[in-house]
Amino acid sequence: VVRNPRRVPGLRERGVELRQADLGDCKSLTAGFHGVDAVVSNAALFAVGKMLSIGPGNWKEHEETNVRGTRNVFDAIVSAGVKRVVQVSSVAVYAGGAPSLIDEDHPQLSKESWHTPFNAYQISKALSEQLAWQLAQQNNIELTTVRPCAIYGAFDPNFTVWAKRLLALPITVFPSRLHLPLVYGGDVAEGIALALEKPVSVGRAYNLTGDDRSIWEFLEAWREAGGRCAAWSLPVPVPYAQRLDHSRATHDLGWRNRPFVDALRETFALEANAGI
Repeated sequence: VVRNPRRVPGLRERGVELRQADLGDCKSLTAGFHGVDAVVSNAALFAVGKMLSIGPGNWKEHEETNVRGTRNVFDAIVSAGVKRVVQVSSVAVYAGGAPSLIDEDHPQLSKESWHTPFNAYQISKALSEQLAWQLAQQNNIELTTVRPCAIYGAFDPNFTVWAKRLLALPITVFPSRLHLPLVYGGDVAEGIALALEKPVSVGRAYNLTGDDRSIWEFLEAWREAGGRCAAWSLPVPVPYAQRLDHSRATHDLGWRNRPFVDALRETFALEANAGI
């Protein structure tokens, strides 16, 4: 179920049935969900540029898409008679004051959280997930939520595109002590599939995140995998780390995230096959 089928011609070529719908149109969503066994709800507003925006309409746009859109999706799910849902949330839902390792039970942001010009995405995703749990309980829907962190991979218009632009420069600076648990898009998809297959996941949330690795290690893997790199990369110490616990997904689902170099090799191969 997609908003614009023209953006995903490869899916149709592989025999995937495409149905057109929009988060703002409950009727089209209901038609899109008719006759399906489960819904993976992964449509949301996310863009690096939007996260950096301080425009007055930024919160309204995130709330309309991510919160009201979630209500529309669940109204359509109920109307279509679907009883199994996996919602793609985000580790952005977690509130501050985090311990050294954040698990799925860590407190989330809320409607009362302090709004800044830059956290519209985070708060809207938290409210979206909380609404999903509420509506699932009210309508006897078997819900699982998965919470990825920053995703990289083939055709990614956000993190991977920014990395390509940065590394295409003759000389670039790259953070050397910045730890972010980046996760490969293919591994997130695998985690969603495992959640659908395993009954133990019903009623649970899962961090689908990478291991404790630095961005500098990502740069080294990028080079080893054959990605285009700057002739000179200057390390800039940025002493920040976000550490997330994904052991629940490993234990319950048998999920794993692959090493940077393996994932990046697959990324470059997929894009090369698509002529990118």
